[in-house]
Amino acid sequence: MMHRNVLSAAVIACATAGAGAASDAAAASLLPPASAAALPPPPNHVVWIVIDDLGWGDVSYKAKTYPDVPGLQFAPPTPNIDALALSGVRAESYYVHPLCSPSRTAFLSGRYAYTTGSNSEVITDGVPDQLPTNIRTVADLLTDAGWNTSAFGKWDVGMTTWGCTPTCRGFQSFSGFYNAFNDYFTHHVGPGLDLRHDAEPDTNQTGVYMTHLITQRVTEWIDGVVSGGGDRSFAYVAHQAIHAPQQVPVEYVDRCVAAGVVNATDQPIRAVSCGQMVAVDDSVGALVAEYGRLGILNETLFVFTADNGPNTDTGGSAWPLRGLKATTFEGGMRGVGFVSGAGLSPSVRGTINHELYSLVDWLPTIVHGIAGLDLAQAALPKHAYQPAPPPLDGMDVWASLATGAPSPREEALLQLDPTACFGGASTPCLLPGQGAYRWNQWKLMVGHTSTYAGPGNVSSAFCGPRDGVVQPNSFPLNATAATTPPFCPTGWVPPPGSGLPILPPPEETGPGGACEGGATPCLFPTSVLNTGGVWLFDVVNDPWEHDNVATAHPDIVATIMAKLQAYNATRVPQQHSASDPASSPASHGGVWTPWRGNPAPSACDPNTTVPGGALRSNLDGVTWAPAPASAGDGAGAPAATVAGWAWDPRDGGGSAQLNITFSMDGEEIGWAVASVDRPGLPSKTGAPDPYHGFAFALPAAVAARGAVGKHSFAATARAEGVDVPIAKSPACSCDAKPCAC
Repeated sequence: MMHRNVLSAAVIACATAGAGAASDAAAASLLPPASAAALPPPPNHVVWIVIDDLGWGDVSYKAKTYPDVPGLQFAPPTPNIDALALSGVRAESYYVHPLCSPSRTAFLSGRYAYTTGSNSEVITDGVPDQLPTNIRTVADLLTDAGWNTSAFGKWDVGMTTWGCTPTCRGFQSFSGFYNAFNDYFTHHVGPGLDLRHDAEPDTNQTGVYMTHLITQRVTEWIDGVVSGGGDRSFAYVAHQAIHAPQQVPVEYVDRCVAAGVVNATDQPIRAVSCGQMVAVDDSVGALVAEYGRLGILNETLFVFTADNGPNTDTGGSAWPLRGLKATTFEGGMRGVGFVSGAGLSPSVRGTINHELYSLVDWLPTIVHGIAGLDLAQAALPKHAYQPAPPPLDGMDVWASLATGAPSPREEALLQLDPTACFGGASTPCLLPGQGAYRWNQWKLMVGHTSTYAGPGNVSSAFCGPRDGVVQPNSFPLNATAATTPPFCPTGWVPPPGSGLPILPPPEETGPGGACEGGATPCLFPTSVLNTGGVWLFDVVNDPWEHDNVATAHPDIVATIMAKLQAYNATRVPQQHSASDPASSPASHGGVWTPWRGNPAPSACDPNTTVPGGALRSNLDGVTWAPAPASAGDGAGAPAATVAGWAWDPRDGGGSAQLNITFSMDGEEIGWAVASVDRPGLPSKTGAPDPYHGFAFALPAAVAARGAVGKHSFAATARAEGVDVPIAKSPACSCDAKPCAC
């Protein structure tokens, strides 16, 4: 098989190397866990570096970690990052979430994104969603204990009110931007500036490259901490790179070309991505040098992590892992991560660690394991009048990282989006949305596998170049179909220039339907990758996820499915609000600004809602009809549609379209946007346009259950960040006919 020819069984053995820590020289050996040692003195300074959209094939130390894996030598040259990684502890079985906002809420809170309702979206411009304001962040806990804390770069966990922003979430200072990304040189997102120094717009940085600006601000801050006598500090350094837009000073591209890892003519998008990563590497080197100049380097721990997997459209590489950003394959969520510096036992320096860790472990590890603080404070609400936050999902893994002791973690929730089958899919998901779970050596994936697929887009099984719209850039990309990076979100994508072929996913069949004619690529929505399936991988012995062994191990599937369903049964509502027109920079002096609550930044107003009562809505009911008859099969199963309308006059004139969540007998079954043309709606409600109706087709499996007996169907609208019941909801059905509730 071609997959096995490229990545041999011997390479897989090298890549897994068993649990515990292994030296570079013995990377291909199966070693027992290192013996636990006494904890060294903890660090007094922590620098937590987060790289956006960083893939396994985007740092050059991976080639030294896995020397037998072809293609890794084409990673961007990152000598400063390599020096830290190779002298520290490389966490090679470390998981993040597959998208940026979910990961950042988990980093800061110690809770899975599902637990905080943050798993369903990226918080983009003007979306009134956020990490719940009753949660104390890692910075809250450290600042309260006397640490100096600051955040830099990308925030992306909400800015609805000032209470959502960094300086109101525990950080004593902030220099960066609130949204998901901005222009690296103008620092604008669409029509507005998105750059802050503390709470003030940072208006004088036009032309300063974002990576350079972050480095400058961190340096200035730590200089001030040390000169002011501060002896404990925490820097959260969240780079925008290597996320889009594709922008970097050309000298960094030249360095990539000179290193021989990319050809700027044939691989222009990869060349810019490589340059972005080289700029980040320079930043890391500058910070290490500055902490050394200040005489505190031997007291400093560097924590380095990706927020999610890479986007090959913008030049990233997950190779040799399967999948990309936004997928639940390893390439989307097995994170690049390591710790290096103070606090590590000599016995673990320079080792490869294959213990299981989750991104939610950083808060308890830093707050309890390193700072020695009581985690009971994390159980208290940020403000006394707020409800208690959910319990921590993270574990203190400091002893495991610092001494080589076994990790206390044997399982981790990787992904759970309980609300949405994929838009336009004609067949049901086995779970609404998608889920992924790691238990010991096993990883279970259920539902659809990718958020890239959809009507009008390529399917998640498509593999090939995509000649799409190239982001604005500072380097002449001259991108064509021949030079656009390869795209294969559920397969294996080697780095451009390596000469290795794209490896498409194995043929997939299942409840979601087979590929047409039994061949890949499959077209949306017939592929099981899109419509829902079950995958089980032994990711210790098969980290590249070649072999789906779900049918061979039904007992293991059932065990892990029960764990996933236990989380799903908690039914935490997931945020997916529409952008609020009131957030427009045009209303705030041309600057992206918190737009609700008390306008004074110092008030740190955490109330993100608007007084209720203005929603106008109606649940028309449930309409049943037999599915079209198919040849030789007689009439199909009954089909059902839940219809109605919803309009909120507070959303800037009623133009924004609301998200509607549907349930049957109290169980969430999906969601839709109230964007259906309803010509009679304006005269009925006063809405400014007719596009506020909804018509949600029940998934086939749900309709089959709902057609027999009595069932209630309810709908709620997400209006101004609050779930509001739709009028005349619920509506009931008895044996597929309307009846009184």
